[in-house]
Amino acid sequence: MTPMLPFSSLRFIAAACLLAAHLVTGASAHAQVSGAPLAPADTLGAHRLQVSLLTFGPGTPVFERFGHNAIRIADPIIALDVSWNWGMFSFDEPNFLGRFLRGTSQYWMAGFETVPLLAYYQENDRQTIEQVLNLSAVQKLELLRLVRRNELEENKYYHYDYFRDNCSTRVRDALDAVLGGALKRAWADSLSNHSYRSEALRLTEESPLSRLGIDIALGPPADTRMTAWDEAYVPMRLRDRLRGVMITHASGASEKLVLSERTVFAASRATEASTPSPLPGVYVIVALGSLVPLALLGGLAFLSALRGRWPSAQRWARRAIAALSTLWYAVTGLVGLLVVFMELFSAHVFWYGNWNVLLLSPVGLAAAWFVPRAIATGRSAGIARWLAGFSGACALVALVLSMAGATGQSTGAVAIAFAPTMMYLALLVPALTLIRAERA
Repeated sequence: MTPMLPFSSLRFIAAACLLAAHLVTGASAHAQVSGAPLAPADTLGAHRLQVSLLTFGPGTPVFERFGHNAIRIADPIIALDVSWNWGMFSFDEPNFLGRFLRGTSQYWMAGFETVPLLAYYQENDRQTIEQVLNLSAVQKLELLRLVRRNELEENKYYHYDYFRDNCSTRVRDALDAVLGGALKRAWADSLSNHSYRSEALRLTEESPLSRLGIDIALGPPADTRMTAWDEAYVPMRLRDRLRGVMITHASGASEKLVLSERTVFAASRATEASTPSPLPGVYVIVALGSLVPLALLGGLAFLSALRGRWPSAQRWARRAIAALSTLWYAVTGLVGLLVVFMELFSAHVFWYGNWNVLLLSPVGLAAAWFVPRAIATGRSAGIARWLAGFSGACALVALVLSMAGATGQSTGAVAIAFAPTMMYLALLVPALTLIRAERA
């Protein structure tokens, strides 16, 4: 979920994808461990193995906001100390962005020497917590065999799904496998208080535009209330859930799965938000930053036309409104087009059934051409009025449905950000085009 190593180009990629969002890297300066077969010494010394879960807290860039984790297996006698993770991919993959959007990206798992790995996260001010797990010798050996089998070239790749099959769910599944399904039995029927959307939004509070993009991109499936099992897609949630897991030994004795827990490195950065903000500042900025200038300029143009005075002010106001409406409709139309594309062609099921297409419609791309043309020159005024009115009506429907909670999708904040400007333009465009036709 977060990169193992920094890439300068990731900031651009993350911004382009965020609509959403997300997220890891492929190359590493750490020494990677090969998937060699187990030696006899490994089998004989299984009881010496120490197995632990390493959880790395959020970083600064958006693709690091979701944390990361790895399974650490150590045996000082044979100088084994390796941490395996499933969060690797390469931006050199052909058509990376297209495959990411379609949901066909390939990720892989790999093992890295633990000491330099810990140093990397410390250098990047990422909190690191280690939980030593109470596994039997047989379970430790089974886990070691599992990770080494997984890192073989023919086994290491998998199709990444951000919520259902990612670096953290792979760690969860590996631990559950050696525990005989104990984690799934304990968590599968236990509802959490969170949804996929709420977790994604709270973890991107420090990346406002990325949070907005994720909020726009996710459809109703993301508002499903998660089980404790689902919740483990977030590394920090998996860490917290493990603290309460009890295991039963062959003798019938019950003990905690986590033998001990220690903070390897305490980050100086602020801790992750516990809940997402209901209406972050960026949503207000989008709403007021678009509506207020249009309202002021529209009022000036309307007043000038009615009084037949300040012709230069009216021309200037109309040109400014034309420019702003072009930008508004072009951006919202492109975003709407991406939402429709994901609905029709992507394997990301959490984008499906997205009601935000009412607020951010591909119709905006046509409006970006006809509306400013009509405002500035009076041409194609009828088409412009129809496009602005249609977009405004759709925004009103989206706002009403959101307030009524009728869609099963948490769209309230997005509706507040975009609906007012859409509805205002639906009134402003007819007013300016009709007045111009009568009084020019």
